[in-house]
Amino acid sequence: MKKRRNKPYVPKYVARNVLTTIFGGMSGDHIEHLRLIQIRSHKALADMAQGAGTREGWDLLVGAINMANVMCEQKIGNEFRAQTIAARDALLEVGKRILKIDRVILKGDELNAIREGLACHDAQLENVRAIDVERACREVDRRVRHHINSTSVVRELAREAA
Repeated sequence: MKKRRNKPYVPKYVARNVLTTIFGGMSGDHIEHLRLIQIRSHKALADMAQGAGTREGWDLLVGAINMANVMCEQKIGNEFRAQTIAARDALLEVGKRILKIDRVILKGDELNAIREGLACHDAQLENVRAIDVERACREVDRRVRHHINSTSVVRELAREAA
């Protein structure tokens, strides 16, 4: 009797144009995905600015800025380093406020810092290869999983309270 598989079949990704995936930028085959990412992140920022932001939107922006910081470390758009660090710090303050009062409230300087950091992230995505984006994403996941260079909003609040 033949043994049945326990896990479902998941087909492998098949690139439409392998050379574009490896050597090309985030254009051509990936332009739809790039636009979707940009629309989602800018919508989350607009919602936060209008007072209708959510924790999911904040998480999305944190992921984008973390990726921008990692890409700066990988020498992709390293000139944006100061803006992405300012955006990261602003998002940390917003995260603390979310935990304290359970609402997303942005101050003016935080909004500007996050907006500039997001613009830097968009510029990086326009001029980078798809494989570099995947590497940066894996590095962000690795750092979060192993608590490397990561700042927990909960730990920061506890440190401030002590």
